[in-house]
Amino acid sequence: MATPLARLADYEINIRSFHPEKDFGWSGLIFEGDNRGFSLKPSGIMPTTSRIWHRFKLKTLTTTINDRKTISDPSKAPWSDEYKHYGGVLAPKGSVTVKGGIPFAANVYPYRIKGNYGGVNHAMPFSSALQKTINMSYVPTLNVNYTISIDIDRLNGHMDIVTYIYGDGFPNCEAFIVGPDGHAISLGIHVRKGAAPLTLSLNADYPMITSALRIPLNSNGGFTGTVGDELARQVNKLPQMNFHKISDWNYRFISIPPNSGHCMLLEKASLKGCFNGIFE
Repeated sequence: MATPLARLADYEINIRSFHPEKDFGWSGLIFEGDNRGFSLKPSGIMPTTSRIWHRFKLKTLTTTINDRKTISDPSKAPWSDEYKHYGGVLAPKGSVTVKGGIPFAANVYPYRIKGNYGGVNHAMPFSSALQKTINMSYVPTLNVNYTISIDIDRLNGHMDIVTYIYGDGFPNCEAFIVGPDGHAISLGIHVRKGAAPLTLSLNADYPMITSALRIPLNSNGGFTGTVGDELARQVNKLPQMNFHKISDWNYRFISIPPNSGHCMLLEKASLKGCFNGIFE
Protein backbone atom coordinates (compact mmCIF):
# COMPACT_ATOMS: atom_id res chain seq x y z
CA MET A 1 0.00 0.00 0.00
CA ALA A 2 1.40 3.39 -1.03
CA THR A 3 2.33 5.90 1.66
CA PRO A 4 -0.19 8.79 1.62
CA LEU A 5 1.11 12.16 0.50
CA ALA A 6 1.49 14.79 3.20
CA ARG A 7 -1.42 17.22 3.04
CA LEU A 8 -0.80 20.82 1.98
CA ALA A 9 -1.76 22.40 5.29
CA ASP A 10 -1.84 25.89 6.85
CA TYR A 11 1.15 27.14 8.84
CA GLU A 12 1.34 30.19 11.10
CA ILE A 13 4.57 32.18 11.25
CA ASN A 14 5.35 34.63 14.07
CA ILE A 15 8.16 37.22 14.08
CA ARG A 16 8.37 39.52 17.12
CA SER A 17 10.50 42.34 18.50
CA PHE A 18 10.58 42.77 22.27
CA HIS A 19 12.69 44.25 25.07
CA PRO A 20 13.29 41.71 27.86
CA GLU A 21 13.77 44.21 30.69
CA LYS A 22 11.03 46.00 32.64
CA ASP A 23 12.20 49.17 30.91
CA PHE A 24 14.60 50.27 28.17
CA GLY A 25 17.07 51.74 30.65
CA TRP A 26 18.70 55.14 30.64
CA SER A 27 19.56 55.08 26.92
CA GLY A 28 15.90 54.36 26.14
CA LEU A 29 14.58 57.05 28.49
CA ILE A 30 13.20 54.39 30.87
CA PHE A 31 10.29 53.56 28.55
CA GLU A 32 8.44 50.40 29.48
CA GLY A 33 9.76 47.09 28.13
CA ASP A 34 8.18 43.63 27.94
CA ASN A 35 9.79 42.06 31.03
CA ARG A 36 10.15 38.54 29.57
CA GLY A 37 12.53 36.08 28.00
CA PHE A 38 12.37 34.30 24.66
CA SER A 39 9.06 32.56 24.16
CA LEU A 40 6.94 30.45 21.81
CA LYS A 41 3.67 31.55 23.40
CA PRO A 42 0.98 33.01 21.11
CA SER A 43 1.21 36.65 20.10
CA GLY A 44 -1.30 39.15 21.40
CA ILE A 45 -2.11 37.30 24.62
CA MET A 46 -1.02 38.80 27.94
CA PRO A 47 1.40 38.66 29.62
CA THR A 48 3.55 37.85 26.54
CA THR A 49 3.81 41.33 25.04
CA SER A 50 6.07 42.64 22.28
CA ARG A 51 7.00 46.07 21.01
CA ILE A 52 5.83 44.78 17.63
CA TRP A 53 4.46 41.37 16.76
CA HIS A 54 3.95 40.29 13.18
CA ARG A 55 1.97 37.15 12.40
CA PHE A 56 0.52 35.55 9.29
CA LYS A 57 -0.80 32.23 8.05
CA LEU A 58 0.58 30.53 4.93
CA LYS A 59 -2.08 28.47 3.16
CA THR A 60 0.06 26.07 1.14
CA LEU A 61 -2.85 24.57 -0.81
CA THR A 62 -3.73 27.91 -2.40
CA THR A 63 -0.35 29.69 -2.02
CA THR A 64 -1.94 32.60 -0.21
CA ILE A 65 -1.33 34.62 2.95
CA ASN A 66 -4.21 34.96 5.42
CA ASP A 67 -4.78 36.48 8.86
CA ARG A 68 -1.83 38.88 8.68
CA LYS A 69 -1.50 41.13 11.73
CA THR A 70 1.17 43.66 12.72
CA ILE A 71 0.53 45.06 16.18
CA SER A 72 2.33 46.99 18.92
CA ASP A 73 1.29 46.03 22.42
CA PRO A 74 0.53 49.04 24.65
CA SER A 75 3.30 50.65 26.68
CA LYS A 76 3.80 53.80 28.69
CA ALA A 77 6.30 56.56 29.17
CA PRO A 78 7.98 56.90 32.59
CA TRP A 79 6.27 60.25 33.18
CA SER A 80 2.77 58.88 32.57
CA ASP A 81 0.45 56.38 34.24
CA GLU A 82 -1.55 55.93 31.04
CA TYR A 83 -0.76 53.25 28.48
CA LYS A 84 -0.30 54.29 24.88
CA HIS A 85 -2.32 52.25 22.39
CA TYR A 86 -1.16 52.03 18.80
CA GLY A 87 -4.19 51.97 16.49
CA GLY A 88 -5.17 53.71 13.28
CA VAL A 89 -2.40 55.86 11.81
CA LEU A 90 -0.25 55.13 14.89
CA ALA A 91 -0.25 51.37 14.27
CA PRO A 92 2.92 49.68 13.01
CA LYS A 93 3.04 48.74 9.33
CA GLY A 94 3.74 45.30 7.92
CA SER A 95 3.60 43.49 4.60
CA VAL A 96 4.16 39.96 3.32
CA THR A 97 4.01 38.32 -0.12
CA VAL A 98 4.32 34.71 -1.27
CA LYS A 99 5.17 33.17 -4.63
CA GLY A 100 5.45 29.56 -5.76
CA GLY A 101 3.18 26.66 -5.02
CA ILE A 102 3.85 24.92 -8.34
CA PRO A 103 5.86 21.70 -7.83
CA PHE A 104 9.37 21.86 -9.34
CA ALA A 105 10.00 18.13 -8.78
CA ALA A 106 7.88 15.11 -7.97
CA ASN A 107 5.53 16.35 -5.25
CA VAL A 108 7.91 19.07 -3.97
CA TYR A 109 6.05 22.37 -3.53
CA PRO A 110 8.07 25.62 -3.14
CA TYR A 111 6.98 28.81 -1.35
CA ARG A 112 9.04 32.00 -1.33
CA ILE A 113 7.97 34.53 1.28
CA LYS A 114 9.19 38.11 1.66
CA GLY A 115 8.00 40.58 4.24
CA ASN A 116 8.77 43.34 6.69
CA TYR A 117 7.38 45.34 9.57
CA GLY A 118 8.14 48.64 11.23
CA GLY A 119 6.78 50.93 13.91
CA VAL A 120 7.45 53.96 16.06
CA ASN A 121 7.24 54.61 19.80
CA HIS A 122 4.48 57.21 19.73
CA ALA A 123 4.58 57.54 23.52
CA MET A 124 7.38 60.05 22.92
CA PRO A 125 6.23 63.68 23.28
CA PHE A 126 4.43 65.10 20.21
CA SER A 127 5.07 61.96 18.14
CA SER A 128 1.37 61.05 17.90
CA ALA A 129 0.39 64.57 16.84
CA LEU A 130 3.08 64.67 14.16
CA GLN A 131 2.06 61.28 12.81
CA LYS A 132 -1.58 62.31 12.62
CA THR A 133 -0.91 65.67 10.96
CA ILE A 134 2.08 65.10 8.63
CA ASN A 135 2.23 61.28 8.60
CA MET A 136 5.73 61.11 10.07
CA SER A 137 7.55 61.30 13.40
CA TYR A 138 10.95 62.39 14.63
CA VAL A 139 11.22 59.07 16.51
CA PRO A 140 13.33 56.46 14.64
CA THR A 141 11.42 53.47 13.26
CA LEU A 142 12.00 49.91 14.42
CA ASN A 143 12.55 48.00 11.16
CA VAL A 144 12.62 44.23 10.53
CA ASN A 145 12.81 42.49 7.13
CA TYR A 146 12.71 38.79 6.31
CA THR A 147 12.82 36.16 3.60
CA ILE A 148 11.56 32.64 4.22
CA SER A 149 11.89 29.77 1.75
CA ILE A 150 9.75 26.68 2.29
CA ASP A 151 9.86 23.48 0.26
CA ILE A 152 7.28 20.84 1.14
CA ASP A 153 8.12 17.32 -0.04
CA ARG A 154 4.76 15.60 0.09
CA LEU A 155 6.09 12.22 -0.99
CA ASN A 156 8.91 11.95 1.56
CA GLY A 157 6.95 13.83 4.20
CA HIS A 158 9.06 16.79 5.26
CA MET A 159 9.32 20.56 5.11
CA ASP A 160 12.60 22.36 4.44
CA ILE A 161 12.44 25.92 5.77
CA VAL A 162 15.22 28.51 5.42
CA THR A 163 14.77 31.73 7.39
CA TYR A 164 16.74 34.97 7.09
CA ILE A 165 15.74 37.95 9.24
CA TYR A 166 17.60 41.24 9.25
CA GLY A 167 16.99 44.80 10.38
CA ASP A 168 17.94 47.39 12.98
CA GLY A 169 19.24 44.79 15.42
CA PHE A 170 17.34 46.36 18.33
CA PRO A 171 15.53 45.19 20.41
CA ASN A 172 15.47 41.36 20.75
CA CYS A 173 13.82 39.32 18.03
CA GLU A 174 12.34 35.82 17.87
CA ALA A 175 10.64 33.76 15.17
CA PHE A 176 8.72 30.50 15.15
CA ILE A 177 6.37 28.45 13.00
CA VAL A 178 3.17 26.79 14.23
CA GLY A 179 1.81 23.68 12.51
CA PRO A 180 -1.84 22.73 11.93
CA ASP A 181 -1.69 20.67 15.13
CA GLY A 182 -0.77 23.76 17.17
CA HIS A 183 2.83 22.71 17.84
CA ALA A 184 5.44 25.49 17.57
CA ILE A 185 9.05 25.19 16.38
CA SER A 186 11.62 27.94 16.92
CA LEU A 187 13.19 29.41 13.78
CA GLY A 188 15.77 31.31 15.80
CA ILE A 189 16.38 34.18 18.21
CA HIS A 190 18.39 37.41 18.32
CA VAL A 191 19.76 39.37 21.29
CA ARG A 192 19.73 43.12 20.66
CA LYS A 193 22.76 45.17 19.66
CA GLY A 194 23.64 48.68 20.79
CA ALA A 195 21.07 51.09 22.22
CA ALA A 196 17.70 52.23 20.95
CA PRO A 197 18.41 55.82 19.76
CA LEU A 198 21.52 55.02 17.71
CA THR A 199 20.79 51.47 16.55
CA LEU A 200 17.27 52.29 15.33
CA SER A 201 18.52 55.40 13.52
CA LEU A 202 21.32 53.63 11.62
CA ASN A 203 19.02 51.31 9.61
CA ALA A 204 22.04 49.05 9.19
CA ASP A 205 20.18 45.90 8.05
CA TYR A 206 21.99 43.85 10.68
CA PRO A 207 21.67 40.03 10.25
CA MET A 208 19.59 38.86 13.20
CA ILE A 209 18.30 35.32 12.56
CA THR A 210 19.50 32.69 10.09
CA SER A 211 18.37 29.08 10.13
CA ALA A 212 17.83 26.11 7.81
CA LEU A 213 15.63 23.32 9.16
CA ARG A 214 14.08 20.07 7.99
CA ILE A 215 10.81 19.29 9.74
CA PRO A 216 9.28 15.82 9.20
CA LEU A 217 5.53 15.91 8.49
CA ASN A 218 2.70 13.46 9.03
CA SER A 219 -0.06 12.81 6.49
CA ASN A 220 -2.02 15.83 7.79
CA GLY A 221 0.92 18.17 7.32
CA GLY A 222 1.54 18.36 11.07
CA PHE A 223 4.92 18.11 12.78
CA THR A 224 5.89 14.58 13.79
CA GLY A 225 8.12 15.47 16.76
CA THR A 226 11.65 16.07 15.46
CA VAL A 227 13.56 18.82 13.66
CA GLY A 228 16.79 18.59 11.66
CA ASP A 229 19.43 21.34 11.67
CA GLU A 230 20.68 21.67 8.08
CA LEU A 231 22.60 24.87 8.81
CA ALA A 232 24.66 23.13 11.51
CA ARG A 233 25.28 20.23 9.13
CA GLN A 234 26.70 22.57 6.50
CA VAL A 235 28.74 24.67 8.93
CA ASN A 236 30.28 21.60 10.57
CA LYS A 237 30.58 19.70 7.27
CA LEU A 238 28.71 16.70 8.63
CA PRO A 239 27.65 13.86 6.29
CA GLN A 240 24.06 14.03 7.52
CA MET A 241 21.73 16.15 9.61
CA ASN A 242 21.30 15.67 13.32
CA PHE A 243 17.65 15.49 14.35
CA HIS A 244 16.40 16.71 17.72
CA LYS A 245 13.17 16.33 19.63
CA ILE A 246 11.10 19.45 19.10
CA SER A 247 10.96 20.04 22.85
CA ASP A 248 14.77 19.87 23.12
CA TRP A 249 15.22 22.08 20.05
CA ASN A 250 12.86 24.74 21.38
CA TYR A 251 14.40 24.68 24.85
CA ARG A 252 17.79 25.41 23.29
CA PHE A 253 16.46 28.83 22.25
CA ILE A 254 13.95 29.84 24.91
CA SER A 255 16.46 28.98 27.66
CA ILE A 256 19.05 31.48 26.33
CA PRO A 257 19.20 34.50 28.68
CA PRO A 258 17.62 37.41 26.78
CA ASN A 259 20.54 39.70 27.68
CA SER A 260 23.18 37.14 26.66
CA GLY A 261 26.28 38.94 25.39
CA HIS A 262 24.59 42.35 25.50
CA CYS A 263 26.55 45.20 27.08
CA MET A 264 24.23 46.36 29.88
CA LEU A 265 26.26 49.58 30.34
CA LEU A 266 24.11 50.93 27.50
CA GLU A 267 20.97 50.49 29.58
CA LYS A 268 21.62 49.86 33.27
CA ALA A 269 25.04 51.40 33.96
CA SER A 270 26.37 47.87 34.40
CA LEU A 271 29.45 46.33 32.77
CA LYS A 272 27.71 42.96 32.50
CA GLY A 273 28.21 41.57 29.01
CA CYS A 274 30.56 44.36 27.92
CA PHE A 275 33.74 42.28 27.79
CA ASN A 276 32.45 38.96 26.45
CA GLY A 277 35.21 37.16 24.60
CA ILE A 278 37.87 39.84 25.22
CA PHE A 279 39.67 38.04 28.04
CA GLU A 280 38.83 34.46 27.02
